[in-house]
Amino acid sequence: MFMARYDVFLSYSRADSDRVTPLRDELRRLGYRVFFDVESIDPTSPWKERLRQAIRSSRMMVLCWTESARGSKYIDFEYMQADALHKPICPWLLDKVELPPMLEAQAIANPSAAEVAARLKPILGWPARKRRAAWLAAAVVAAALLSVEAWHISHPPPPPPPPPWEFKVEVTERISRSKIQGVEVDVMDGNKVQTSLLTDAQGLVDFHLPPPKPETIDLRFSKDGYQGDRNFFSTDMPQPVPEDLSKLP
Repeated sequence: MFMARYDVFLSYSRADSDRVTPLRDELRRLGYRVFFDVESIDPTSPWKERLRQAIRSSRMMVLCWTESARGSKYIDFEYMQADALHKPICPWLLDKVELPPMLEAQAIANPSAAEVAARLKPILGWPARKRRAAWLAAAVVAAALLSVEAWHISHPPPPPPPPPWEFKVEVTERISRSKIQGVEVDVMDGNKVQTSLLTDAQGLVDFHLPPPKPETIDLRFSKDGYQGDRNFFSTDMPQPVPEDLSKLP
């Protein structure tokens, strides 16, 4: 993310240095980075090119406007460059000299550097240190979210377990065809009982067994007073599984 080198470019006449330095100092006290030409330009470098680069690298310009500034070709060059680069320009009127007609901006006429800095704070927002901290925090959060997403992509959740397989058994009396309640129905695994349930008043029992679904069901039926059989049923047959018991004499 681009971050300007300077928060404020102070455009001023050297003749007004003593009047301008309090604003420079107040802005720096608040944490803002200020371009101040006598400090920021190497005397051996091309001035106009260095000024152009500094204006491009600044978030806004404060034009310290005085009679001396009005007659300075460097001041004219600076605010024309800022205007061409669409940088916000805030004129600070240090005397009653009229602004150039081309400069359409609301000026600050208060001579107090502290008051001017207070007026600029809402425009400038957080100082660079706080902005960097906020951007760093946002970058850390974004990196953490990307890491979590990458982890989830590389560690997909296990597939859900297959659903249980189900079947019903209906037990009736062989001759009367009446429903028989309380018949013990055992699902057998060889000679071992896998699970056991009793039929309800409708002669029904509903089994829910864990997967995998077998090809056949081995059932054993028993109830006092009845003769039951051990039968094998295909799991593909229509539901419910029927079974008839004979009533003992």
